[in-house]
Amino acid sequence: MAILNTLDKETIYSLLERAGESAQKAGHALMANKAEWSVVNSNVSRDIKLQADCEAEAIIIAHLQQEHHYPILAEESGWHDHGTSAPEIFWVIDPLDGTANFFSEIPFCGPAIALIQHGKPILGAIFDINHNELFLGATQIGATLNGEPIHVRKTSEKSQATLMTGFPVNRDFSDEGMIRFAREAAKWKKVRMMGSAALSLAYVAAGRADAYHEESIMMWDVAAGLAIVEAAGGCVEFNKTAFDKPLDVSAGNKLVSVDLKDR
Repeated sequence: MAILNTLDKETIYSLLERAGESAQKAGHALMANKAEWSVVNSNVSRDIKLQADCEAEAIIIAHLQQEHHYPILAEESGWHDHGTSAPEIFWVIDPLDGTANFFSEIPFCGPAIALIQHGKPILGAIFDINHNELFLGATQIGATLNGEPIHVRKTSEKSQATLMTGFPVNRDFSDEGMIRFAREAAKWKKVRMMGSAALSLAYVAAGRADAYHEESIMMWDVAAGLAIVEAAGGCVEFNKTAFDKPLDVSAGNKLVSVDLKDR
């Protein structure tokens, strides 16, 4: 199995290109088959699953495995080629981040793919299927939007900054939890909820917003975005836990962010 020092820049370029191709391939299929794939497979509590999630995931897995046979953690189908021990390097796939948006014709959703190494997202690809925007990033390479370099903003005060956030299905919806959220939100000039953690992070990387924070979010929702934010010059933080369990995540421009230690 590859280790960190063996992934030279050429290898990372190849992996990033494959991730981007996979995200676009699935994204184009989602748009072309939207009516047929909008069948609801599950609608429990605050979550919704569509046939689109499964179809897009199958496309991504097949395309990734054509060249690279790393283990895969996929949102819908779980681990592939995992073995008995925790892998040093593996793909993480969210085939359709923003499923509820896709179903409701809210134009913020798309596939997100990341490569994790030693517990850290090292590259990511996010494809906004409605705006035809491909966000790519890797820590040794930098970040791009449709091939053009992107960088985080340099806003230095929360009172002048925009926070991207959301309410994932696993977060604390108690009165106490909502009050804690409101207190943090009040510190920022603007707060935005897009319904897609991946695109929220991509917007931070592209300098459209300044910071991102969500509690009890899943790794597949954020891994690609975290890699892209870091590649765009930002900083990321998440509590280490099992990769298929909820975690708290914060990302920003190194000047403004939500400190997880204060939560």
